[in-house]
Order: sequence, then C-alpha cells, then structure tokens
Amino acid sequence: MGGSTVERLTACRPFLLALCLALAVGVLAGCAAKTPSAPPPAEQVRARPASPKAAKVIRTARALVGYPYKWGGYRPDTGFDCSGFIWFVYHQSGVNLPRVSWQQFGAGSPVKRKDILPGDLIFFRIDKKGKSLHGGVVTDRGTFVHAPSSGKQVMESSLNSPYWYEHYLGARRVL
Repeated sequence: MGGSTVERLTACRPFLLALCLALAVGVLAGCAAKTPSAPPPAEQVRARPASPKAAKVIRTARALVGYPYKWGGYRPDTGFDCSGFIWFVYHQSGVNLPRVSWQQFGAGSPVKRKDILPGDLIFFRIDKKGKSLHGGVVTDRGTFVHAPSSGKQVMESSLNSPYWYEHYLGARRVL
C-alpha cells in the first residue's frame, strides 16, 4: 500500500461513506423496531357485574393487593407467585384448583376473550427468565388481579392495556 496518508484516506472515502451509511441504517432500523405500543384493542373486556360467588373471589383477590411476590409462594405470610395467588384466592371460596399455572390453564372450561366474566381465570404467554405462563383473576371492572413478578406486589391491571392484549393466551371458567 503505497502513497501518502492523504492519498490512502481519499481512496478509502467511498468505503467509509458506505460504512457510515450502513451504520446509520442499522441504528434507524433498531429505533424503528422499538415503536410505541399499539393502541388498546377494539375488542375490549367490559366491566360486568359479578355473580355472588365471583364477587367473593374478587373481594379475596383485592384484599391481597400489595402483598409481595414470592416465587413458589401461596400464602399471605410468605407472598405469592401468580399460580399460588390463584390457588389461594379460589381455595378461600372452596374451589379446588391445581397449584401450578400450566395445570390451572387446563382447569374448568375454555372461555373466548369476548365472553370473559368476573371470576374467570385469565392467562398470558410471557417469555421471561424461563417462565412462559402468567395468570390472574378477572374482576368486575375489566381488570384482573395478579402477582406479577419478583420485586413487585400483587396488583390489579387493565385487561385492555396493549401489553396484556398482546400477550393474551386464554381464559378458563372454574366457577
């Protein structure tokens, strides 16, 4: 490679320009992949009155809002994971459910999203730290109560948020 430094840089200019252009396109493509969440779904889960048995389940679930998340937990004194929360809430109303989420997803009968009622179980596919199934208890407000994840507490969330709509897997009727 002969010539002065200036000649070598001048000869590399088209290559450098192409490299800069490729990097710029890559950065912009990366930004485009992180677009804002979609608007809430047109098919909203509406607030509906709860049956007496569902109202009891929902009262129990709401009474636990604020309790800590604890992997493997199924009691208020230790905290809850999502399936332990579901198991405890329904157990308090005399409904026997399996303890783990994938078995809970097989309990009762399937419900279409448009037919979800208060007291139904709701499940989402969440691929996070080796966990893929998340569940909660549907309320009379178009929300669900759940034990979300480590470092968080039992909370009530909207079923109509874009995040939960996007991750919706199914619902089950056990009451």
